[in-house]
Amino acid sequence: IERVRITPKAIVARIKGVTTREGAEALNRTKLYASRAKLRPAEKAKDGEWYVADLVGLAAVNADGAELGAIVGVHNFGASDIVEIAPVSGEATFLVAFTEATVPEVDIANGRITVVLPEELED
Repeated sequence: IERVRITPKAIVARIKGVTTREGAEALNRTKLYASRAKLRPAEKAKDGEWYVADLVGLAAVNADGAELGAIVGVHNFGASDIVEIAPVSGEATFLVAFTEATVPEVDIANGRITVVLPEELED
């Protein structure tokens, strides 16, 4: 990757060796992967930024520290990130918005996030 530009609708990248519009269009919607070693160390990430791979598997706890479940996915359907949690009860997974209001604390070092559940999901 030679250059990356983020637009409101897409991430636009210039790829080494791709020199024509047709070549670029052939790569539309291609998933790109990078070795973790090539990424910025997590410790140097900006406040409020995490790698999804670091979040999946963390325990989700409430404000009292009671375990709610484990993070099994982080999704983005366009509006904002959403955390998918598999409850300890074994019931169906549920989704919560990944905002400061619903996820006020992310503690990678201790393997957990704090989740403030909407009233409909409590109990």
